Amino acid sequence: MNFEKNILIALTCCFVSIIFVNNAHSAQSITVPVVDVQPIETNESVMVKQDKCTPIATGYNNGRRGTDFGQIIGGVIGSMIGSSNSERRIGTAVGVIVGGRVGERYNSAPGVIYGNTHCGHSYTNQVHRVIKGYKVTYEYMGRLETITMNYHPGSYITLETSVRVR
Repeated sequence: MNFEKNILIALTCCFVSIIFVNNAHSAQSITVPVVDVQPIETNESVMVKQDKCTPIATGYNNGRRGTDFGQIIGGVIGSMIGSSNSERRIGTAVGVIVGGRVGERYNSAPGVIYGNTHCGHSYTNQVHRVIKGYKVTYEYMGRLETITMNYHPGSYITLETSVRVR
């Protein structure tokens, strides 16, 4: 019985000392001015998707399409003129010459003809500057202290302080 009494007294002393220690280390919130804020920057690589369209060449214009077409039509019409083969041959030749001259008026500039467009995606690696945090300097009890924060704090920060009784 005496042993149980000593254990009960010891447990009571432990609980009382825990309560006293918790009250002696009470925390306070104080607001202090921020002296300086410097961003902590790093380079970050990012893959950027870009759409790219390329025209596809579907033909080539030699600049003589009007002339060629006029010669064919002129030759066909000229071959219908005349009653004998020799007259038709002369009519064909004259029709090709006249049709070519008329068709020259409808020639376009020579070059590649683009009829379709092919679109696709490409990716480029771009480097961006990224703010990873802030180095914050503040004044507390006449001393300058520096901490790192994940956000820009503004003009003041709130500190949690604890007071110890000795």
